[in-house]
Amino acid sequence: MEDIFEIRFSFEQKAKDEVITKFANKQGGQFNVFSYHWQPFVWAAVIGFLRDERRPLTPPIADKPFSLSTMRAHEGENDARALICMCIAKAGTLDILKNPQDAILLINEYANGGFYHIMKLMENGENSFNDMEKVKQEIFSRELPY
Repeated sequence: MEDIFEIRFSFEQKAKDEVITKFANKQGGQFNVFSYHWQPFVWAAVIGFLRDERRPLTPPIADKPFSLSTMRAHEGENDARALICMCIAKAGTLDILKNPQDAILLINEYANGGFYHIMKLMENGENSFNDMEKVKQEIFSRELPY
């Protein structure tokens, strides 16, 4: 069985260009909100999970630079665990972990939903995500569709 911590995430090139590289300065982004590519991915995934926005990925798909293991190695142990917990909650069963590829796919699709939500906000004039407090606000302060 594959190790869920070693499977690399996938995301659309559009999400990488418009969100990840813009906000992750580790790879040369223009804002200093996040240090690593995996951090805006987690941000998008949390938004996708909370808003229940799951969106299949469409090509072109960006390089897959990180996994849960990468996150753990770079101060993201709790983030990795949170993604797994949200995945289990959305699947409604621990059985999702029996096939780690299915669990990663579920996380990818919720992250993609979150990326599209973030990009939509940016298209509508939201341009203050270069502030960590604004990033937190987007997760915790917006009305959610329930």
